[in-house]
Amino acid sequence: MLIGLLSDAHGNLEAFRQAVALLRRLGAQRLYFLGDAVGYLPGMAVVDEILLEGFDALMGNHEDMLLQQAPISPARDDLYRLMPMRAAVTDVQREIVSQWPRARKLDAACGSVMLFHGSPVSPTNGYVYPDTALDDFSIDPGSIVFMGHTHHPFQRQKNGVRYVNVGSCGLPRDAGALGCAALLDDETGAVRLLRFDIRAATAAALARVGDVHPAVRAVFDRPTPAGLVGDLI
Repeated sequence: MLIGLLSDAHGNLEAFRQAVALLRRLGAQRLYFLGDAVGYLPGMAVVDEILLEGFDALMGNHEDMLLQQAPISPARDDLYRLMPMRAAVTDVQREIVSQWPRARKLDAACGSVMLFHGSPVSPTNGYVYPDTALDDFSIDPGSIVFMGHTHHPFQRQKNGVRYVNVGSCGLPRDAGALGCAALLDDETGAVRLLRFDIRAATAAALARVGDVHPAVRAVFDRPTPAGLVGDLI
């Protein structure tokens, strides 16, 4: 069976839908979302899409902030755009999102598959970048660990464990025009990181949501690096 994994849509419904369509076109039979449906681009549109489609989802740090009662400073929320959403979120949305787990373990034919938004030691808030040391993670050899949160995709091997960051389908930080998602063959353990052009989708999303922080728009303008991670589809 092929499993699709995506993360960090951050309100970019149009790019999220593009990622889902790509994964399904390539044969994904089951989809997992690794968190951060909200934040940066305001609105609950991606959450509603996840609920409508019945995807399995994890709690991201932005969902965690959305559900908390602790205030967010005006300066930070000018970027995150979460405080107005707290007043607009429905009871049904709040109840379902609050039940999203912070980690999952799948027993696949290829071995143990572990899913986090952040990291194995900090499932919601841990940052694992392409150059982050992996020595502190106590994971059984033969496992595959999937993560998001950093918006920087990679595949790395350490102590018999494969670590995969699926990047961001809606707000990529390594190449602003190219979303990322992952496809896992649960029998062989083969993983593909898929890159796809989200410029048209992002333009539609920004037109739909209206005002966003200039720093968010700047992320979408980041150039594509020479050593692009993943297969351009």
